[in-house]
Amino acid sequence: MKKINKDIILLFGNIQKVISSKPTTNQMFEEVQMMKFKIKPIQGDLMSFNLKNQQFIESLWSLGKLDEFFFREVPSLSKKEKEIFMKFFDSLYFKYQQQLNQSNLQQRRLTLKRTGLLELEIYKERKLKKKVN
Repeated sequence: MKKINKDIILLFGNIQKVISSKPTTNQMFEEVQMMKFKIKPIQGDLMSFNLKNQQFIESLWSLGKLDEFFFREVPSLSKKEKEIFMKFFDSLYFKYQQQLNQSNLQQRRLTLKRTGLLELEIYKERKLKKKVN
């Protein structure tokens, strides 16, 4: 079966459309929960921080949408298209990772009492496709 060549510019435009058409923070929070992100504290007390922070949710939502887009579209690209796509995709993904890292998750009432460090491991649970014999 011959692979369908996609117009890379069109793909870039589609990514931008998805990312720029953000729903409300509450809707993004619900979608993030459905994306099956796992958040594991490496350092700090997770309960002392506000994980419903708007910037945190927006960044995580954007990364999730990029991830979904990537796994849906990349398999159909040619080798050359993948190289071009990956350069753009990596820079966009890095941008949202940086935005996620810069999110202020401290709750206001706790900032006067103590400042804590929080280090999180955030990953997405994936189901492996079963091969049918």
